[in-house]
Amino acid sequence: MEVTFERGVYLPELDLWLDSLRKREFGLISHAHSDHTARHAEPVLTPNTRLLLSDYLKRSNPITLEYGDSLDRGEYALTLYPAGHCLGSAQALITSKSTGERLLYTGDFKSRPSPINEPLLPVECDTLVIESTYGKPEYVFPAEKTVLENACQTLRMWLSRGERPVVQGWRLGKAQEIMHHLLSQGFELVVEDSIFQVAETYQEAGVTFPGEFSCLNGHWSEGQVLVCPPGHKKSREMNLAFGKRYMELTGWASGRGGRRWGRRGDASLAYSDHADFNDLVEYVKKVSPKQVYTVNGFPDLAAHLRTLGYPAVHLDGKKGSKDNGGFQMKLV
Repeated sequence: MEVTFERGVYLPELDLWLDSLRKREFGLISHAHSDHTARHAEPVLTPNTRLLLSDYLKRSNPITLEYGDSLDRGEYALTLYPAGHCLGSAQALITSKSTGERLLYTGDFKSRPSPINEPLLPVECDTLVIESTYGKPEYVFPAEKTVLENACQTLRMWLSRGERPVVQGWRLGKAQEIMHHLLSQGFELVVEDSIFQVAETYQEAGVTFPGEFSCLNGHWSEGQVLVCPPGHKKSREMNLAFGKRYMELTGWASGRGGRRWGRRGDASLAYSDHADFNDLVEYVKKVSPKQVYTVNGFPDLAAHLRTLGYPAVHLDGKKGSKDNGGFQMKLV
């Protein structure tokens, strides 16, 4: 199958869009993060992704697909599998009925265990379209147990000094993972409003948190750790609080310089809801593709995969880009 990229992955032979950022008549939404969604007329998504996007898609006609179930689209069948990235996140396997070719689109994924997400399921394929957010060799994350132990030690130190810890994490997915980890270690949590609302949706989907947490819309008491999105400093409760200390948990902390997005952080630790460079390479080996396309990240991953013998091309939607023009791949 031919694969192109233009604000989303497109399979022209099947007229199928995967995570298009423009509204389409029909297309896959792999998970509920805004950089992978659009208000398609008929989006295909998992039940939990539909739950998270219920307001966003209220004028659409979603097609809900459970993990492992297949949707017959005439020329092809579409099957979703867990991606481990956030609640409801899915990989999509597209199987051509005429040729039998199996194309797997990963969407964003995480291979390391999560206490609240459906675990990633490797799916063998002929063609692999893989997200390469951290597709650069410098982005190799430490063991999560070590990162979380360091985070908890730092937070306890700040609290012992009477300071007000603020832990930053994206409102959907990473924030709820952070909440689960901190609650399991006995921290008292208050969370920003949008994170609180998403956490309630997680609970509606059956996720259990190991402790109680309150919403910042109420009161931020001394001794509580605040969990909020990056850059959230405008609320009244935060403005009135003195002695704040900021901790950012982000995969970008593992790269050179450690502050790719210029966030403020008194502590910056490498924790992510994505796969790191080594995880990406290992996943390619597990699913044994005959050809690979990388998207939404760095071209370094494709270049490295070619040294391992995989026909690989990075698609970035830019005509005449170095990687696209420098390697010609025979399509299956």
